[in-house]
Amino acid sequence: PFYTRLTAAGAVHEEVYGWERPRWFATDELAAQDVYSFRRCDWLEAVEREVRAVRERVGMMDISAFAKIEVSGAGAHAFVSRAIANRPPRTTGGIVLSHVLNRKGTIEAETTVVRLGESHFYFVCAAFFEQRLYDWLSALAGDDANVRIVNVSSETAALALQGPRARDVLSAVTEAELGNEHFRWLTARTVRIAGTHVRALRISYAGELGWELHMPLAGALEVFDALVAAGEAHGMQHYGSFAMNAMRMEKMFKGASELTNEVTLPEADVMRFVKLDKPGGFVGDEATRASAAANARPWQCVYLQVDANDADCLGGEAVTVGGERIGAISSGAYAPTCATSLAFAYVTPAYAEPGTALEVTVLGERVSARVLGEPVYDAANERPRM
Repeated sequence: PFYTRLTAAGAVHEEVYGWERPRWFATDELAAQDVYSFRRCDWLEAVEREVRAVRERVGMMDISAFAKIEVSGAGAHAFVSRAIANRPPRTTGGIVLSHVLNRKGTIEAETTVVRLGESHFYFVCAAFFEQRLYDWLSALAGDDANVRIVNVSSETAALALQGPRARDVLSAVTEAELGNEHFRWLTARTVRIAGTHVRALRISYAGELGWELHMPLAGALEVFDALVAAGEAHGMQHYGSFAMNAMRMEKMFKGASELTNEVTLPEADVMRFVKLDKPGGFVGDEATRASAAANARPWQCVYLQVDANDADCLGGEAVTVGGERIGAISSGAYAPTCATSLAFAYVTPAYAEPGTALEVTVLGERVSARVLGEPVYDAANERPRM
Protein backbone atom coordinates (compact mmCIF):
# COMPACT_ATOMS: atom_id res chain seq x y z
CA PRO A 1 0.00 0.00 0.00
CA PHE A 2 2.94 2.35 0.44
CA TYR A 3 4.64 1.50 -2.86
CA THR A 4 3.82 4.76 -4.66
CA ARG A 5 5.10 6.85 -1.77
CA LEU A 6 8.25 4.76 -1.37
CA THR A 7 8.99 4.89 -5.09
CA ALA A 8 8.77 8.68 -4.91
CA ALA A 9 11.28 8.51 -2.06
CA GLY A 10 13.77 6.74 -4.35
CA ALA A 11 13.20 3.11 -3.35
CA VAL A 12 14.92 0.37 -5.29
CA HIS A 13 12.52 -2.53 -4.88
CA GLU A 14 12.08 -6.27 -5.29
CA GLU A 15 8.99 -8.46 -5.54
CA VAL A 16 8.50 -10.91 -2.69
CA TYR A 17 5.59 -13.34 -2.90
CA GLY A 18 3.64 -10.84 -4.99
CA TRP A 19 4.48 -7.82 -2.80
CA GLU A 20 6.70 -4.88 -3.68
CA ARG A 21 9.39 -4.44 -1.02
CA PRO A 22 12.11 -1.76 -0.88
CA ARG A 23 15.70 -3.00 -1.01
CA TRP A 24 17.41 0.38 -0.45
CA PHE A 25 16.78 4.08 -0.98
CA ALA A 26 18.70 6.24 -3.42
CA THR A 27 19.97 9.78 -2.82
CA ASP A 28 20.53 12.74 -5.14
CA GLU A 29 24.07 11.44 -5.71
CA LEU A 30 23.06 7.83 -6.29
CA ALA A 31 20.76 6.61 -9.06
CA ALA A 32 17.80 4.47 -8.01
CA GLN A 33 18.94 1.30 -9.75
CA ASP A 34 20.71 -1.85 -8.69
CA VAL A 35 24.25 -2.57 -9.82
CA TYR A 36 24.72 -6.31 -9.97
CA SER A 37 28.04 -7.56 -8.74
CA PHE A 38 29.57 -10.13 -6.43
CA ARG A 39 31.57 -7.28 -4.89
CA ARG A 40 30.46 -4.32 -2.80
CA CYS A 41 28.69 -1.73 -4.93
CA ASP A 42 27.72 1.92 -4.76
CA TRP A 43 24.44 1.04 -3.06
CA LEU A 44 26.39 0.01 0.05
CA GLU A 45 26.68 3.73 0.84
CA ALA A 46 22.88 3.98 0.91
CA VAL A 47 22.59 0.87 3.09
CA GLU A 48 25.17 2.25 5.52
CA ARG A 49 23.16 5.49 5.76
CA GLU A 50 19.95 3.58 6.48
CA VAL A 51 21.57 1.40 9.14
CA ARG A 52 23.13 4.43 10.80
CA ALA A 53 19.74 6.15 10.93
CA VAL A 54 18.14 3.16 12.67
CA ARG A 55 21.03 2.71 15.10
CA GLU A 56 21.34 6.41 15.98
CA ARG A 57 17.86 7.90 15.39
CA VAL A 58 14.87 6.11 13.88
CA GLY A 59 13.97 4.31 10.67
CA MET A 60 10.80 2.91 9.14
CA MET A 61 10.35 -0.02 6.76
CA ASP A 62 7.34 -1.35 4.88
CA ILE A 63 7.03 -4.98 6.04
CA SER A 64 3.58 -5.62 4.57
CA ALA A 65 5.02 -8.60 2.69
CA PHE A 66 5.25 -10.59 5.93
CA ALA A 67 2.87 -13.54 6.15
CA LYS A 68 0.08 -12.97 8.71
CA ILE A 69 -2.20 -15.80 9.86
CA GLU A 70 -4.82 -15.88 12.63
CA VAL A 71 -5.73 -18.97 14.65
CA SER A 72 -8.85 -18.85 16.81
CA GLY A 73 -11.55 -21.02 18.37
CA ALA A 74 -12.17 -22.96 21.54
CA GLY A 75 -9.32 -25.35 20.74
CA ALA A 76 -6.83 -22.68 19.61
CA HIS A 77 -4.57 -22.71 22.67
CA ALA A 78 -4.07 -26.49 22.69
CA PHE A 79 -3.60 -26.43 18.92
CA VAL A 80 -0.95 -23.69 18.99
CA SER A 81 0.88 -25.47 21.81
CA ARG A 82 1.09 -28.59 19.66
CA ALA A 83 2.01 -26.65 16.52
CA ILE A 84 5.04 -24.72 17.86
CA ALA A 85 8.17 -25.79 19.73
CA ASN A 86 7.97 -22.93 22.25
CA ARG A 87 5.18 -22.37 24.76
CA PRO A 88 2.32 -20.20 23.51
CA PRO A 89 2.21 -16.74 25.10
CA ARG A 90 0.73 -17.12 28.58
CA THR A 91 -1.36 -13.95 28.62
CA THR A 92 -3.23 -11.73 26.18
CA GLY A 93 -0.71 -9.39 24.56
CA GLY A 94 2.19 -11.79 25.03
CA ILE A 95 4.66 -12.52 22.21
CA VAL A 96 6.99 -15.47 21.66
CA LEU A 97 9.36 -16.41 18.87
CA SER A 98 9.06 -20.06 17.90
CA HIS A 99 9.42 -22.61 15.13
CA VAL A 100 7.05 -24.92 13.32
CA LEU A 101 8.54 -28.35 12.68
CA ASN A 102 7.64 -31.39 10.66
CA ARG A 103 7.60 -34.84 12.21
CA LYS A 104 11.26 -35.37 11.27
CA GLY A 105 12.08 -32.44 13.51
CA THR A 106 13.35 -30.19 10.72
CA ILE A 107 12.21 -26.57 10.46
CA GLU A 108 9.21 -25.59 8.34
CA ALA A 109 9.17 -21.94 9.46
CA GLU A 110 10.26 -19.49 12.13
CA THR A 111 7.31 -17.44 13.36
CA THR A 112 6.35 -14.74 15.82
CA VAL A 113 3.24 -15.76 17.77
CA VAL A 114 1.08 -13.08 19.44
CA ARG A 115 -1.76 -13.89 21.81
CA LEU A 116 -4.62 -11.54 20.93
CA GLY A 117 -7.14 -13.09 23.31
CA GLU A 118 -7.97 -16.15 25.36
CA SER A 119 -8.50 -18.23 22.19
CA HIS A 120 -7.06 -15.97 19.49
CA PHE A 121 -3.47 -16.05 18.13
CA TYR A 122 -1.63 -14.16 15.40
CA PHE A 123 1.27 -15.74 13.48
CA VAL A 124 3.77 -13.55 11.58
CA CYS A 125 6.61 -14.91 9.46
CA ALA A 126 8.69 -14.27 6.34
CA ALA A 127 6.73 -13.65 3.13
CA PHE A 128 7.91 -16.69 1.21
CA PHE A 129 6.71 -19.03 4.00
CA GLU A 130 3.11 -17.78 3.76
CA GLN A 131 1.65 -20.71 1.86
CA ARG A 132 3.81 -23.24 3.64
CA LEU A 133 2.77 -22.03 7.10
CA TYR A 134 -0.90 -21.73 6.19
CA ASP A 135 -0.97 -25.18 4.58
CA TRP A 136 0.94 -26.75 7.47
CA LEU A 137 -1.35 -25.29 10.13
CA SER A 138 -4.44 -26.22 8.11
CA ALA A 139 -3.25 -29.80 7.66
CA LEU A 140 -2.47 -30.11 11.37
CA ALA A 141 -5.91 -28.80 12.32
CA GLY A 142 -7.63 -31.15 9.88
CA ASP A 143 -11.40 -31.12 10.41
CA ASP A 144 -11.25 -29.87 14.00
CA ALA A 145 -14.27 -27.58 14.28
CA ASN A 146 -12.76 -25.92 17.38
CA VAL A 147 -9.84 -24.42 15.41
CA ARG A 148 -10.22 -21.73 12.75
CA ILE A 149 -7.25 -20.70 10.59
CA VAL A 150 -7.47 -17.58 8.42
CA ASN A 151 -4.75 -16.12 6.19
CA VAL A 152 -5.04 -12.33 6.59
CA SER A 153 -1.80 -11.46 4.77
CA SER A 154 -3.42 -9.73 1.79
CA GLU A 155 -5.70 -7.55 3.89
CA THR A 156 -3.16 -6.46 6.49
CA ALA A 157 -0.42 -3.87 6.02
CA ALA A 158 2.55 -3.54 8.36
CA LEU A 159 5.35 -1.11 9.15
CA ALA A 160 8.48 -1.53 11.27
CA LEU A 161 9.39 1.57 13.30
CA GLN A 162 12.86 1.04 14.79
CA GLY A 163 15.54 3.04 16.59
CA PRO A 164 16.24 4.91 19.84
CA ARG A 165 13.77 7.66 18.88
CA ALA A 166 10.99 5.27 17.83
CA ARG A 167 9.04 5.97 21.02
CA ASP A 168 9.23 9.72 20.35
CA VAL A 169 7.81 9.29 16.85
CA LEU A 170 5.07 6.87 17.88
CA SER A 171 4.02 8.97 20.88
CA ALA A 172 3.41 11.92 18.55
CA VAL A 173 0.68 10.04 16.66
CA THR A 174 -1.08 8.05 19.40
CA GLU A 175 -2.39 8.71 22.90
CA ALA A 176 -1.36 5.24 24.08
CA GLU A 177 1.16 4.97 26.92
CA LEU A 178 4.42 3.71 25.42
CA GLY A 179 6.83 3.68 28.38
CA ASN A 180 8.28 0.43 29.68
CA GLU A 181 5.94 0.38 32.67
CA HIS A 182 2.91 0.39 30.34
CA PHE A 183 4.21 -1.25 27.16
CA ARG A 184 6.89 -3.83 27.84
CA TRP A 185 9.22 -5.46 25.35
CA LEU A 186 7.70 -8.61 23.77
CA THR A 187 4.13 -7.47 24.31
CA ALA A 188 1.39 -6.28 21.96
CA ARG A 189 -1.42 -3.76 22.30
CA THR A 190 -3.99 -2.15 20.06
CA VAL A 191 -3.33 1.58 19.62
CA ARG A 192 -5.10 4.20 17.56
CA ILE A 193 -3.17 6.10 14.87
CA ALA A 194 -4.74 8.48 12.34
CA GLY A 195 -8.18 7.07 13.07
CA THR A 196 -7.08 3.45 12.53
CA HIS A 197 -6.84 0.66 15.09
CA VAL A 198 -3.30 -0.69 14.85
CA ARG A 199 -1.80 -3.84 16.41
CA ALA A 200 1.46 -2.60 17.88
CA LEU A 201 3.98 -5.38 18.54
CA ARG A 202 6.99 -4.33 20.59
CA ILE A 203 9.60 -6.44 18.81
CA SER A 204 12.64 -5.64 16.70
CA TYR A 205 14.43 -7.59 13.99
CA ALA A 206 16.89 -4.67 13.89
CA GLY A 207 17.80 -5.10 17.55
CA GLU A 208 16.63 -1.64 18.64
CA LEU A 209 13.81 -0.05 20.57
CA GLY A 210 10.91 -0.44 18.19
CA TRP A 211 7.50 -1.66 17.15
CA GLU A 212 5.90 -3.56 14.30
CA LEU A 213 2.61 -1.86 13.43
CA HIS A 214 -0.02 -4.08 11.78
CA MET A 215 -3.21 -2.53 10.43
CA PRO A 216 -6.05 -2.97 7.91
CA LEU A 217 -5.13 -1.91 4.39
CA ALA A 218 -7.96 0.61 4.39
CA GLY A 219 -6.23 2.90 6.88
CA ALA A 220 -2.61 2.12 6.05
CA LEU A 221 -1.74 5.19 4.00
CA GLU A 222 -3.06 7.55 6.65
CA VAL A 223 -0.98 5.78 9.31
CA PHE A 224 2.08 5.85 7.07
CA ASP A 225 1.73 9.57 6.35
CA ALA A 226 1.22 10.39 10.03
CA LEU A 227 4.40 8.54 11.00
CA VAL A 228 6.41 10.17 8.21
CA ALA A 229 5.28 13.62 9.35
CA ALA A 230 6.07 12.85 13.00
CA GLY A 231 9.44 11.39 12.05
CA GLU A 232 10.72 14.52 10.33
CA ALA A 233 11.65 16.15 13.65
CA HIS A 234 13.74 13.11 14.55
CA GLY A 235 15.60 12.57 11.27
CA MET A 236 13.63 9.45 10.42
CA GLN A 237 14.91 7.50 7.41
CA HIS A 238 13.15 4.90 5.26
CA TYR A 239 15.14 1.67 5.13
CA GLY A 240 14.95 -1.45 3.02
CA SER A 241 15.64 -5.18 3.08
CA PHE A 242 19.40 -4.79 2.54
CA ALA A 243 19.72 -2.69 5.72
CA MET A 244 17.43 -5.08 7.57
CA ASN A 245 19.64 -8.00 6.56
CA ALA A 246 22.81 -6.17 7.68
CA MET A 247 21.27 -5.34 11.06
CA ARG A 248 20.03 -8.88 11.74
CA MET A 249 23.54 -10.13 10.96
CA GLU A 250 24.98 -7.63 13.46
CA LYS A 251 22.54 -8.99 16.04
CA MET A 252 23.31 -12.66 15.28
CA PHE A 253 19.68 -13.27 14.26
CA LYS A 254 19.36 -16.31 12.03
CA GLY A 255 17.28 -15.98 8.87
CA ALA A 256 15.57 -18.12 6.27
CA SER A 257 18.86 -19.45 4.90
CA GLU A 258 19.76 -20.85 8.32
CA LEU A 259 16.31 -22.07 9.37
CA THR A 260 15.46 -24.57 6.64
CA ASN A 261 13.71 -27.92 6.45
CA GLU A 262 17.12 -29.55 6.12
CA VAL A 263 18.12 -28.84 9.74
CA THR A 264 16.81 -29.45 13.25
CA LEU A 265 16.57 -26.90 16.04
CA PRO A 266 19.71 -28.19 17.82
CA GLU A 267 21.66 -28.05 14.54
CA ALA A 268 20.47 -24.47 13.98
CA ASP A 269 21.49 -23.62 17.58
CA VAL A 270 18.09 -22.17 18.51
CA MET A 271 17.18 -24.46 21.41
CA ARG A 272 16.58 -21.44 23.67
CA PHE A 273 13.23 -21.09 21.87
CA VAL A 274 12.21 -24.70 22.62
CA LYS A 275 10.23 -26.09 25.59
CA LEU A 276 10.67 -29.85 25.57
CA ASP A 277 8.85 -30.18 28.90
CA LYS A 278 5.53 -28.56 27.97
CA PRO A 279 2.42 -30.73 28.46
CA GLY A 280 1.31 -32.57 25.35
CA GLY A 281 4.58 -32.03 23.50
CA PHE A 282 4.72 -30.66 19.96
CA VAL A 283 5.07 -31.95 16.42
CA GLY A 284 8.70 -33.02 15.94
CA ASP A 285 9.58 -33.16 19.64
CA GLU A 286 10.97 -36.70 19.62
CA ALA A 287 13.22 -35.94 16.66
CA THR A 288 14.34 -32.74 18.39
CA ARG A 289 15.34 -34.68 21.51
CA ALA A 290 17.24 -37.20 19.41
CA SER A 291 19.09 -34.44 17.56
CA ALA A 292 20.00 -32.75 20.86
CA ALA A 293 21.76 -35.90 22.08
CA ALA A 294 25.56 -35.92 22.14
CA ASN A 295 27.27 -36.76 18.85
CA ALA A 296 23.93 -36.89 17.03
CA ARG A 297 24.42 -33.84 14.82
CA PRO A 298 26.34 -33.92 11.52
CA TRP A 299 26.63 -30.11 11.47
CA GLN A 300 26.19 -27.02 13.60
CA CYS A 301 25.27 -23.43 12.72
CA VAL A 302 28.01 -20.94 13.65
CA TYR A 303 28.39 -17.15 13.47
CA LEU A 304 31.53 -15.92 11.75
CA GLN A 305 33.58 -12.77 11.40
CA VAL A 306 35.17 -12.93 7.97
CA ASP A 307 38.30 -11.02 6.92
CA ALA A 308 36.81 -10.12 3.55
CA ASN A 309 38.22 -7.40 1.32
CA ASP A 310 35.65 -5.91 -1.07
CA ALA A 311 33.29 -8.90 -1.29
CA ASP A 312 31.07 -10.50 1.32
CA CYS A 313 29.64 -13.99 1.64
CA LEU A 314 26.36 -14.59 -0.18
CA GLY A 315 25.78 -18.25 0.68
CA GLY A 316 27.30 -21.49 -0.55
CA GLU A 317 30.96 -20.53 -0.07
CA ALA A 318 33.21 -23.31 1.18
CA VAL A 319 34.43 -23.23 4.78
CA THR A 320 37.75 -25.00 5.28
CA VAL A 321 40.44 -25.81 7.82
CA GLY A 322 43.90 -26.52 6.47
CA GLY A 323 42.44 -26.89 2.99
CA GLU A 324 39.88 -29.50 4.07
CA ARG A 325 36.25 -28.55 3.61
CA ILE A 326 34.33 -28.72 6.88
CA GLY A 327 31.20 -26.73 6.01
CA ALA A 328 29.51 -24.06 3.93
CA ILE A 329 28.22 -20.52 4.34
CA SER A 330 24.43 -20.14 4.60
CA SER A 331 24.24 -16.31 4.46
CA GLY A 332 26.40 -13.24 4.96
CA ALA A 333 26.56 -9.45 4.74
CA TYR A 334 28.72 -6.42 5.44
CA ALA A 335 27.98 -5.01 8.91
CA PRO A 336 28.16 -1.20 8.67
CA THR A 337 27.91 -0.50 12.41
CA CYS A 338 31.00 -2.57 13.13
CA ALA A 339 32.74 -2.16 9.75
CA THR A 340 33.23 -5.88 9.33
CA SER A 341 31.99 -8.80 7.25
CA LEU A 342 29.77 -11.38 8.94
CA ALA A 343 28.34 -14.74 7.97
CA PHE A 344 26.50 -17.79 9.23
CA ALA A 345 27.77 -21.24 8.29
CA TYR A 346 26.99 -24.87 8.91
CA VAL A 347 30.15 -26.70 9.93
CA THR A 348 31.28 -29.96 11.45
CA PRO A 349 30.48 -29.64 15.19
CA ALA A 350 34.14 -30.07 16.14
CA TYR A 351 34.79 -26.60 14.66
CA ALA A 352 31.84 -24.78 16.27
CA GLU A 353 33.60 -23.54 19.40
CA PRO A 354 33.85 -19.71 19.67
CA GLY A 355 37.35 -18.54 18.79
CA THR A 356 37.98 -21.36 16.29
CA ALA A 357 39.96 -20.17 13.27
CA LEU A 358 38.57 -21.13 9.86
CA GLU A 359 38.94 -20.12 6.23
CA VAL A 360 36.24 -19.13 3.76
CA THR A 361 36.69 -19.12 -0.01
CA VAL A 362 35.25 -15.84 -1.35
CA LEU A 363 35.45 -15.33 -5.14
CA GLY A 364 38.26 -17.84 -5.38
CA GLU A 365 40.30 -16.27 -2.57
CA ARG A 366 40.74 -18.08 0.72
CA VAL A 367 40.28 -15.58 3.56
CA SER A 368 40.51 -16.08 7.30
CA ALA A 369 37.48 -16.22 9.58
CA ARG A 370 36.76 -17.00 13.21
CA VAL A 371 33.78 -18.32 15.12
CA LEU A 372 32.07 -15.74 17.35
CA GLY A 373 30.14 -16.61 20.49
CA GLU A 374 27.97 -13.50 20.70
CA PRO A 375 26.59 -10.70 18.50
CA VAL A 376 29.01 -7.99 17.40
CA TYR A 377 26.36 -5.39 18.29
CA ASP A 378 24.66 -5.03 21.70
CA ALA A 379 25.54 -8.50 22.91
CA ALA A 380 23.57 -7.97 26.14
CA ASN A 381 20.46 -7.11 24.09
CA GLU A 382 19.77 -3.99 26.13
CA ARG A 383 18.67 -1.64 23.34
CA PRO A 384 15.29 -3.27 22.51
CA ARG A 385 14.36 -2.88 26.19
CA MET A 386 15.14 0.85 26.35
